[in-house]
Amino acid sequence: MRRNSRGIEELSGEGLRPPGVSDLAAFVRGLLARRWVRFGMVGGAASLSYILLGLLFVNLWGMPVLAGNALAYALSFIVSYLGQSLWTFQAAGAGGGLSHWAMLPRFATTQAVGLGLNSVIIWLLMRLGLTYEVAMPMAVLLVPVMVYLLCKYWVFRHRAGMEQAARPASQAASSDHPPTSKEKP
Repeated sequence: MRRNSRGIEELSGEGLRPPGVSDLAAFVRGLLARRWVRFGMVGGAASLSYILLGLLFVNLWGMPVLAGNALAYALSFIVSYLGQSLWTFQAAGAGGGLSHWAMLPRFATTQAVGLGLNSVIIWLLMRLGLTYEVAMPMAVLLVPVMVYLLCKYWVFRHRAGMEQAARPASQAASSDHPPTSKEKP
């Protein structure tokens, strides 16, 4: 880089090199430092399990659409909860500040709302003449936005009073520590 006559940095042909492995590693670390990228990766894994299971249940096993869809969504819940609580929001475990007693009911409620929205979208699109194979991916793209916001601002948000009330009395005496991770939103 060099500065031109107006003080603006410009790229010069000198000193430029092709990106290397360390540059790629730094780029990936930068991406993974962003919560929404991790949310998308976990959501992608959960969505892939949901799609594959949904197609298995509806197309191969002949289950009714909404029943097969609900079962696939419920099974992908496990992938989603563990990934989001342990990796995306790092809200569980040592220093995370939240227990599964506090997070799991809220996450389950969020997923139930997501399932309802998902099912309504699929039902509406199929009523408009689309097939299940076309309607499902459209729902997979629309529902996560709402679910991310609920997770960020409600499920994994540390609130000491709510945390104490949600735990059994035997655990209420232990202290909680607020999250200390310095990550990008």
